[in-house]
Amino acid sequence: MTDTAVFTNDVLAQATVADSQKVLADPQALLKWVPDITTVTAGVNAFELTRQGAALNQHERITVTVEDDQVTYESTQGRLAYRLVFTLTAQENGTLIREALYVPNDTGLPIKLMAPIAKRAFQQNLTRLAQLLAN
Repeated sequence: MTDTAVFTNDVLAQATVADSQKVLADPQALLKWVPDITTVTAGVNAFELTRQGAALNQHERITVTVEDDQVTYESTQGRLAYRLVFTLTAQENGTLIREALYVPNDTGLPIKLMAPIAKRAFQQNLTRLAQLLAN
């Protein structure tokens, strides 16, 4: 599967890289910073997510991978498979969190039209993550 980079977002969190990585690596924490996710259920080597409302992926399965200063969510079993990669970089006043969304080249969906809307929604969630980490 060849992936296409759709967008990146950045936020500066008032937290250490380790604390940021700990929250990102815990799918249950998504309930605290992604408001449209209503349930997170642990499965075998993956987590099942359910969203409310008219989400593209109302139900999906994600696997979480942690390597060095990166956390990756790989989503399958929804209408759109994707990889969301969080790269954590220590800064003088916190941690720069950069998220990058990748989707398969052959989605059959109008990704270029959807990208600005998705980028904005993901940025709002990333901002909520930074607020959660600051508390």
